[in-house]
Amino acid sequence: MKYSDKIYGGVEFTGVIKELINTSAFQRLKRIHQGGVIFLVNPKINHTRFEHSIGVMLLIKKIGGSIEEQVAGLIHDISHTAFSHLIDYVLEIEEEDYHENRFEEVLRDKELNSVLKKYQLDINKFIEIESYQLLEYPLPNLSADRIDYTLRDLFQIGEISTKEILWFLSGLKIVDNRIVLISEEHGKWFQSKYEFLVSEYFGGKQNKEVNILMKKVVKDCLTKRIIQEDDFHQDDFYLIDKINRSVNLKKMIGEIGKMGIDNGKFIQKKRKVDPEILVDNRVLKLSEIS
Repeated sequence: MKYSDKIYGGVEFTGVIKELINTSAFQRLKRIHQGGVIFLVNPKINHTRFEHSIGVMLLIKKIGGSIEEQVAGLIHDISHTAFSHLIDYVLEIEEEDYHENRFEEVLRDKELNSVLKKYQLDINKFIEIESYQLLEYPLPNLSADRIDYTLRDLFQIGEISTKEILWFLSGLKIVDNRIVLISEEHGKWFQSKYEFLVSEYFGGKQNKEVNILMKKVVKDCLTKRIIQEDDFHQDDFYLIDKINRSVNLKKMIGEIGKMGIDNGKFIQKKRKVDPEILVDNRVLKLSEIS
């Protein structure tokens, strides 16, 4: 299976990676946008959880992670819901972990489980997905998931170039099974880009407005039983179709610029990075160096 990734280039998949990608549970991620509902107002921001999940796996492979760690990276978002984090905003879940709470349920999908068993990978090892430190490592540290979504989102919105990405990736190193950077310069670059991502993209006016609108639309549809919470377990287009049966979503989106961002509550997860840097064979936080 040949695949071209916007960040890591052309690759070919075989074995367990190829078979996991071909499962229905993983293919569903093609229909879930990484940026949630923002694609409704900015169609150029159309990258998906499918692309991100493959990207995380490729990054783990690039830095020397085992096949088990690569599989963990590939399936870490398998339980993501339609419009990514919209359900968290609707239910006002500040940790934005709705999808994580149903991860085990989705992981036990018959087809997915069959592939893991075929390659003698114990499904129970992946239930606590955060135990894979290359994949998930708590803020303010770096992780493959955090690095990929930062680079991928910023590249998609035109904030960084391929050249910058390649330079940054050359600065990654594994120390004690966690990702660190080889220079203060790499650390400052990533920290500044991550701050931009959080404040200007995640917390930007366009993102806030469309999330406030969609939160209201979804709450109304849930109250009127036009949709059910389980519909979020499908994909973006399935949910749009159900909403459109009673709401002219396109018209509402077209008028979004007329609304003020204070017309609703938009809770955003607090995020800040302080990358670890390798200095004279010692690992220090960027803040400790600076």
